[in-house]
Amino acid sequence: MYNLEYHQLAQHIHKLLNLIETYKFAIVTQNKKKQQYKQDIQQFIEDELILFSDISLQRFSLPHYNYYQFLLIHDQNPIEELTIGNTIKYLDTLQNQLLETHKLLQTFL
Repeated sequence: MYNLEYHQLAQHIHKLLNLIETYKFAIVTQNKKKQQYKQDIQQFIEDELILFSDISLQRFSLPHYNYYQFLLIHDQNPIEELTIGNTIKYLDTLQNQLLETHKLLQTFL
């Protein structure tokens, strides 16, 4: 794997983390655009899956595989808004999963 591919994966993870954080902030502040932020996350996940479908599975590294599995799970089970506290905990869990993948990725960079 090339360093560039790992760097690009790190950028994609950061982008998704930022989208989730924006949505989390919108939930806490009851922002009018929270539905749009939720749709942005779902659209980003769908776009990422399309991007990954073009990549040969033989070229996946462990961080790529973990990120791909995360995308698959959350494409099939989109984020649902529960009570504010439960939704925030759920989003924190998602962010922690992405951060674990990012930590693993740092060993390759």
